[in-house]
Amino acid sequence: MARRPSYEESWNLTYLVEQLRELISLDFPLDDTLSHELEGTLTRLVTRHQQLRGLHHLANAEHPAEDLQVLHEDLEHTDHELLTTLPGLLEKLRDVLL
Repeated sequence: MARRPSYEESWNLTYLVEQLRELISLDFPLDDTLSHELEGTLTRLVTRHQQLRGLHHLANAEHPAEDLQVLHEDLEHTDHELLTTLPGLLEKLRDVLL
């Protein structure tokens, strides 16, 4: 069975997403590479939201454990990707502001 993100991992992801939200609310120029990286990250965040909704829906509808396990694994993979890539993206965005 897939491992659920720890409280610390969930908090870290929430904190990183909040920092991203604050940075992208500022008006600054992005080159094509950084713009593409930001777009990919935002797409992964939307995917994560959809995965969470799907997991919640399946859990409430009492679907087979295998279905829930697949969604848990997908969500864990997405969380790992975001926790790995968000710090670098935030650093690049901050560098553009300096």
